[in-house]
Amino acid sequence: YGIARDVLDAFVRSCAGYCVATYVLGVGDRHLDNLMLRPDGRLFHIDFGFILGADPKPFPPPMKLCREMIEAMGGQGAPEFQLFRTLCCEAYNCLRKSAPLLLSLFHLMSASGVAAVRASPEGAALHLRQKLRLGFDEEQAVAWMQALIDESSSALMPQVIEATHRFAQYWR
Repeated sequence: YGIARDVLDAFVRSCAGYCVATYVLGVGDRHLDNLMLRPDGRLFHIDFGFILGADPKPFPPPMKLCREMIEAMGGQGAPEFQLFRTLCCEAYNCLRKSAPLLLSLFHLMSASGVAAVRASPEGAALHLRQKLRLGFDEEQAVAWMQALIDESSSALMPQVIEATHRFAQYWR
């Protein structure tokens, strides 16, 4: 499609980071209007109003990995998509290794203005522990992440919700 190699690489890497981070943090309201793409290929999310599993939409996928993202990587059989899968697993295991630090940081945030954390610091910690699957070894965590990617990339309901969201935005 005439996309520079470094731009595609930045997209794949940032998409992997985005998918894992929003999964672990339980970021909700993950529709395409809340995603931005820089000219250098970096993807970023702009709305963190719903976190720790809160989501205004029914049946949210475990991670936001839509058809358009996969197509931008060349499709499910492309080397870039395989790199994406590998990077997701690596990022996930890195976060799991840093679980004590993440849990401590969320504990410190209990006095912050982040309502989801302030309302229930114990609930925030529990959410993180559940998402990080701390009882898994690295291989089990990789298998878990691969299954999440497969489930998210083939989920039908998020496609229906996204189409509904686009329709509603059109009529506003």
